[in-house]
Amino acid sequence: MSPKLTRPGRLQNVRGGTFGSVFAGEIRQLWRYPVKGLRGESLRSAVVDSEGLAGDRLLGLYEPGTDKSVWGGSHPKMMAWEAAHPAQCSNADSSAGDPVFYESGGAAWGLDDPGLPARLAETIDAPKGVEIRRTRGSAGRMLVVFEASLRKLSEQMGREIESARFRPNVVVEADLAPFAEYDLEPGMRIRLGDFDFTLQKPCERCVLPSWTPDGSNERDKELHRHIITELDNHFGIYVTTAERAVVRVGDPIAG
Repeated sequence: MSPKLTRPGRLQNVRGGTFGSVFAGEIRQLWRYPVKGLRGESLRSAVVDSEGLAGDRLLGLYEPGTDKSVWGGSHPKMMAWEAAHPAQCSNADSSAGDPVFYESGGAAWGLDDPGLPARLAETIDAPKGVEIRRTRGSAGRMLVVFEASLRKLSEQMGREIESARFRPNVVVEADLAPFAEYDLEPGMRIRLGDFDFTLQKPCERCVLPSWTPDGSNERDKELHRHIITELDNHFGIYVTTAERAVVRVGDPIAG
């Protein structure tokens, strides 16, 4: 990991803290992104295991006949589309079945619809076309973003910065100083609900947060520069678990 910047207001000396001694809070939002680069779906609960959050980032778009990914940083109009798993009668947050694709106007497409790739390519400005393929998922990790850091970033930028720009799986409110999560020790335990997770590392950011998360194709270069120069190009932390866990909006979080 690159050396971290020292910034005023950061919580210091949190490395090596024992479980429950550093912060406590609550899960405020849960998100799943069935297709990489497309907008995701808000959840009330989610199953997480060693492969990550169930149903997250299962599919991706690629240039036909190549391994070159078509992603939101290169094709920001992708974020005008949304993907969601079909709700099941017994579980509205189920990850069963193939995700449904939704255009910005609301038109729904099934994964097996032969016209879907061409329609995607047309609307996201991908002249070489796209192929939809299975991916390796979320690399066994889940992205957590802290509301205190979002508020501070918005204050620094002089405007609201939406959490959607960072594509988090979990948004939490906690009694942790803004940006202090980047001083937490990798490997420490973080408890979400009734289950223990392991802090893997801070999330190093790409260009994607600088693009509007609704697919309107507007870029905030000032935000991109600020994240690089003032936040050491990090926002959010990755957590993992080796066991099956269920997390819910409203669950406590502690580290």
